[in-house]
Amino acid sequence: MPESVPSVVDWEIEEVFDPLSEQFMACPYAAYAKARGTVPVAHHRGFDEYIVTGRAELHSALRDSTGLTSRHNLDGHVPIAPQAKEVLEGTLFYQPALYNLAGPAHTRFRAFINEYFTPRKLRVLEPRIREVARELAAELVAEGGDGAEGVDLLARFAYPLPYTVISEVIGVPVADRAAVKEWNNAWLLLQVAPLTPDQQLAFAGQLAAYEEYLRELLLTRADGAPEADEDLIGGLYRATLGEDPLCTLDQAVVALRFMIAAGHETTTNLIANAVHQLLTVPERWAAVVADPALAAAAVEETLRHDSSVQGALRVATEDVRIGDTLVPAGARVRVMFAAAGRDPEVVPDAEEFRLDRTGPPNHLGFGFGVHFCVGAPLARLETRVALETLAEALPQLRLADGFRPRHLPGGFIFHALESLPVTW
Repeated sequence: MPESVPSVVDWEIEEVFDPLSEQFMACPYAAYAKARGTVPVAHHRGFDEYIVTGRAELHSALRDSTGLTSRHNLDGHVPIAPQAKEVLEGTLFYQPALYNLAGPAHTRFRAFINEYFTPRKLRVLEPRIREVARELAAELVAEGGDGAEGVDLLARFAYPLPYTVISEVIGVPVADRAAVKEWNNAWLLLQVAPLTPDQQLAFAGQLAAYEEYLRELLLTRADGAPEADEDLIGGLYRATLGEDPLCTLDQAVVALRFMIAAGHETTTNLIANAVHQLLTVPERWAAVVADPALAAAAVEETLRHDSSVQGALRVATEDVRIGDTLVPAGARVRVMFAAAGRDPEVVPDAEEFRLDRTGPPNHLGFGFGVHFCVGAPLARLETRVALETLAEALPQLRLADGFRPRHLPGGFIFHALESLPVTW
């Protein structure tokens, strides 16, 4: 039997870790701080999940890829209505991505994906990232930013930059990108948002259409077109062929769906969170404008202080000890990466956003261990380029008058602004 959580804090856990509350959506870090000092592995009875916030406990959990599997990493915590679940069971919604498996299958597939994000590939890609960023910034400058309500920088810059880049890396045709984005949103909302049964059913139907589209897109590479040697879709299709294929066609579809989301959602929100943190104190933005080299520091500080990715799900394959808590086999475990970044025992002035920190990054913004984010170098590059480009094109950038941040429901996974209205 697992050791029980001290009864003195039982009542607090349900209240503090309420991912749909305005308080948690605005600032999950207060919940992490409260738990970290008393119950770094807290059992949430409402969700029947263990929430890990202690730094040592996080490292322990992330190192253990055998006792704690990530194969359910994309499972949400929102219950699915019966009719929607019936539709989803006819899709690949519940099939784990190869990224999240263990052993040789994971190792082979990760090595394959890594080839698309090597330092050499990123050096080749950087000029295109800068080109897209400058085009987007030029559009904003041309339109002007003196409107009363400001311009939504999230929608007009932070979203299209990484989405355009990952779409080109993967090979999603320009004409299809708006539809793919809508399908992607439906898939994510099924995981984290409190939807009505009718909404869940509608989104489940959209997911089926999305998977069929991705399957057909993969099959377009069957004719050996030249682009098959350039983009990820071509590589994934070839990976399904031969006597010892790297993956099945269904697994390639699941991988593509994951890559499209991971390749822009997290970076979109990282860019927005970084700009928000810099503009909240105008002197911070002025420092980056004066010295664009600080953009890299701003990226790392955002990952530490206000990461767009908060945590991930693990499931215990056996009884496993995390710190002082024995977690039973079959239990769901929420490993909250973002809690580590504000640990005051490790980070001086942990609650302060500072651009003068030295030493290696002191956060787990991209995870840790065998499932460390493959796209971390690309996300860092895109966010740094975004800040450098904005600092050059819009040095007088500021938050729109009266702006009050509101966050999307991200469950225990994302921390994302609804919008970021700015002016200049």
